[in-house]
Amino acid sequence: MADEDVQRLLCDHRYGLAFELILQRYQKKVFHLAYSILKESANAEDVAQDIFVKLWQVLPLYDGRAAVSTWLYAISRNTALSALRAGSYRKTLPLENCNSPVTDPEAGLRCRQLREVLPLLSQIEQEVITLFYLQDCSVDDVVGMLDMPAGTVKSHLHRARRKLAEYMRS
Repeated sequence: MADEDVQRLLCDHRYGLAFELILQRYQKKVFHLAYSILKESANAEDVAQDIFVKLWQVLPLYDGRAAVSTWLYAISRNTALSALRAGSYRKTLPLENCNSPVTDPEAGLRCRQLREVLPLLSQIEQEVITLFYLQDCSVDDVVGMLDMPAGTVKSHLHRARRKLAEYMRS
């Protein structure tokens, strides 16, 4: 089936069938696009699943101005780039290594410091830091778990990081 057939199904509000056709037709292409950005198969698989979940959620919003493939690739690219940014940002921080055995003495010291200063944060700041860094949840996941707006979660993360840096310097 061509994009026009999928567009017709979407216009007729037959989202389930349209989604199945899109999934069959573009599943491998979406994975390859995610892989080309992330350079890691497991992450690309996770992001591809996220992409199709997002697609399912926004299918009723499709307005037909762009081809289905163009629309899907825009969603795919943006989701993969967001995952790449989130992954590279986290890799610069030592927090996620504090739950595993540490062989580097300097990293071990930072982890001990973190365990000491984490309780100095407010309860909500502790929660967002723990969920985002230690449990590796995305901002969207934290938003859903804590039932608060994304901007609020990001503000708490920002304040908590600043406080942690200040506490660990002293």
